[in-house]
Amino acid sequence: MRAHPLVGLDEQYADLLAALDRGEALRRALALLAEGSEVAWTARPDADGVLTLDQVTGDWTGVLRALQVPSGTGLTGKVFHAGQAGWVDDYFGSQEITHDFDRHMATEKVRRVLAVPLLRDGEPLGVLAIGPREDGTFGDREIERASAVAAQAALAVSVAERARLSREIAVHEERRRMAADLHDSVGALLFAIGSGMADLAEATKADPDLRARLDRLRTQAAEATTALRDSLRTLRSSPAALALGVALRADCEAFADRTGLPAELVILDEDPPELAPSRSDVLLTAVREALLNVEKHAHAGAVTVSVRRSDPWLTVAVHDDGVGLGPGHTPGLGLTSTAEALGRLGGSVRVVSDPDGGTIWRARLPC
Repeated sequence: MRAHPLVGLDEQYADLLAALDRGEALRRALALLAEGSEVAWTARPDADGVLTLDQVTGDWTGVLRALQVPSGTGLTGKVFHAGQAGWVDDYFGSQEITHDFDRHMATEKVRRVLAVPLLRDGEPLGVLAIGPREDGTFGDREIERASAVAAQAALAVSVAERARLSREIAVHEERRRMAADLHDSVGALLFAIGSGMADLAEATKADPDLRARLDRLRTQAAEATTALRDSLRTLRSSPAALALGVALRADCEAFADRTGLPAELVILDEDPPELAPSRSDVLLTAVREALLNVEKHAHAGAVTVSVRRSDPWLTVAVHDDGVGLGPGHTPGLGLTSTAEALGRLGGSVRVVSDPDGGTIWRARLPC
């Protein structure tokens, strides 16, 4: 019996969807690369160039999953830094790599490793690596095959990222259209209701009870207008800006849950600020460190996190009402590390005592 033509279309559609998913594309690349008892992985860089093993196949113990590899360390970090393929036929005896991860490789019984960079238009997207568990040497055919698979994987990752961006743009445009429609319809209606009730209140001065009821209705209409304005602001936000605001609000809520202290997020712009995901990650890490310092040292009663954009800068401040900075205050390791991370992106951190009490932590980053 001949298969229905739609069956073939279903399979092609499934393949297309898989090609547009970064994780699935890398999983397929690993399946092509690893055979038998071999372990294989992909590593993805963050804003500081630290790699995380985000896809692992063939492992036995799980020690490689989510392992962080600074650029230049081990073979994976070395290949990412150099931007070209590398291999060691005796992982533990090699003098060409650092041995930060010998314990992890020994746990998985890996004997040798071949790693190739994921490059697209000269941009490093990560690393693809394979670790056989038996002794041997990597030949030209294995190296060429791994490089070919890496090239295909880099193309798939690039296509997937562009597809993701296209989806986000399409969703963003639809949200902006909805925001405009709501502003023109519901916003105008609420304004008319508020104005009408104001006129009625003036006409009913002689009836205190009716005037009080109208005042309550005017207050409720004003609250509805404020809620609508907040919703419109969210709808108009770009995906990156929305993600930053959501993450900061979640951090404030987590701080309040841990400490029992109120923590408020204030965005001092009509439109929320927008940052590239890699820069947002650095900024969010810095804010979390600041909140942790408040939790440990400030003896505060409340915290406010404020966000303000003044081109070309995005400024985030963490303000507490605690004891302030002591005499001879020196920044700790956490503050120093976050300042260095922001500095690498052209930003800065400053911590000062508030003359009215408490401490102000302020980070600036080009946006």
